[in-house]
Amino acid sequence: MGVKELSQRLIYYKRRDVQEAIVKSAGDREVGFRYGNNGFGKRPDILMYPNDVISLVKKGVTSFHISEEIWADPMQLTPGMRRGELNELRKGWDLVLDIDFPNWVFSKLTAHFFIQALKKHGLSAITCKFSGNKGFHIGVPFQAFPQKIGNTLLKDWFPEGPQKITQYLLDYISTKFVKTNKDKIVFDNKYEYSLPELAKLLDIDVSTLTYRSRCNKCGKLRNRGYKSEYEYVCSKCETRKRLLENKKILICEKCSTIMNRYKHIKTKCECGSSDFEEILEFNPFSVIQIDTLLISSRHMFRSPYSLHEKSGLVSVVIDPGEVMNFEKEQAHPEKITIREDRDFLKWKEAQEGEAKNLVFRAMEYKPKLSKEKKDTPELNFETVDTALPVELFPPCITRILKGLTDGRKRSLFILLNFLSSVGWGYKQIEELLSEWNMKNTEPLREVLIKGHIRYHKQRKKKVFPPNCRSYYEDFQVCIPDNLCNNIKNPVTYSKRKAFSLNKPKKKRARLTEEQKEMRRKHRETLKNKK
Repeated sequence: MGVKELSQRLIYYKRRDVQEAIVKSAGDREVGFRYGNNGFGKRPDILMYPNDVISLVKKGVTSFHISEEIWADPMQLTPGMRRGELNELRKGWDLVLDIDFPNWVFSKLTAHFFIQALKKHGLSAITCKFSGNKGFHIGVPFQAFPQKIGNTLLKDWFPEGPQKITQYLLDYISTKFVKTNKDKIVFDNKYEYSLPELAKLLDIDVSTLTYRSRCNKCGKLRNRGYKSEYEYVCSKCETRKRLLENKKILICEKCSTIMNRYKHIKTKCECGSSDFEEILEFNPFSVIQIDTLLISSRHMFRSPYSLHEKSGLVSVVIDPGEVMNFEKEQAHPEKITIREDRDFLKWKEAQEGEAKNLVFRAMEYKPKLSKEKKDTPELNFETVDTALPVELFPPCITRILKGLTDGRKRSLFILLNFLSSVGWGYKQIEELLSEWNMKNTEPLREVLIKGHIRYHKQRKKKVFPPNCRSYYEDFQVCIPDNLCNNIKNPVTYSKRKAFSLNKPKKKRARLTEEQKEMRRKHRETLKNKK
């Protein structure tokens, strides 16, 4: 940490209005203090007095974080508390949508969509703040929600409530605000892009923006095709070629060897059908996305007016109607003006029950792809008893273990389920995750990793990671190889690879006279050319 950076941080946090704004946001919430790259301090903790802010900064605190949940007494929180104990201590929760998209234009656009969607459902108490780096936090205070729906106390509907509401809003936005007009993708009837323009803007391949096939039985859309392919592999130089055409013999162009042929069986849909059609249709979830896995018990978000370590910018509260006009330059510490009438989650007095319609819609919402978890035979495989080595891990897991810039929390969820399913013990898992975390551009909090491991232990039931491939393609860790095309889950990849290594090798089949003759003629042709 440079002297200049420390000096600028001290100057900013010495401001009395900044101290008061941070303390005001921390009322009845658990507070986390981050010490730069060293992670977070001991939890739980609270923040009560403005002078404590600058005292903590002098001790090395770089930013302040607060919980989504509102507690009767945050200091009574302990690791490993049961759900009933948490419900008894919890007074309520705020809906905080954490939007963090790599592209700045679409980060603003996604935030704008969520704000408009909330307004369409009758909400007025909507607040918004810049996250301090690449995204936004959109908040709806707990006062806007009804206290009870049927026999369910809304304060106890956590984290399922916010997760369900977020999933419903994502689906609502994808159908109401994103339209296809001929060869153009139209967002909110204002912003138009062709697929190539959109791919160039986001710096990704066009194929990641589209669905490529539709099941004619259940109507499910997939972002990959189903056509059968033939792969030809040279046994000497390992040159590979993929063709739709079935050729009996294919000669390697490098070493003139007859290549081995492998047929990739046409993939079936999760409903069991092989009846599908190839399409090219825009997938709105490729650009409008939010990670519901981040909504979990005792999850925290950056406090309003706290600095961001990486960017040096302030998590400033902004007018929800001005999201599209907001630029990062407005969040420089020296440009910040704090208005008393503009508090995140307390800007407007919420009318109790104004979010009732939203809650009912979310409760009734059933995702169209809900069958995906049931009809997957691969999830019925038993997990292995002996820990499979890293060398047998699939490409997606190998890529994640090299460290990431985005998708770290999703990856933590994937790695925990994958490693426990391939025979790794929790001590091994914790060591590997700790090593992996240090490779990330911005390491996760150590307490977050340990909390996930503790929760995983308590469940006692091993669950496979998400199936291939769309989940992994979303944050660009899907790098399929030959074996990937024949499996549906990363765990299956490692098990099949282990099985093939332990399987006795068969003797290589001899070439027929016809094949020998063709090889001889091919070599003569090459000699004549030379």
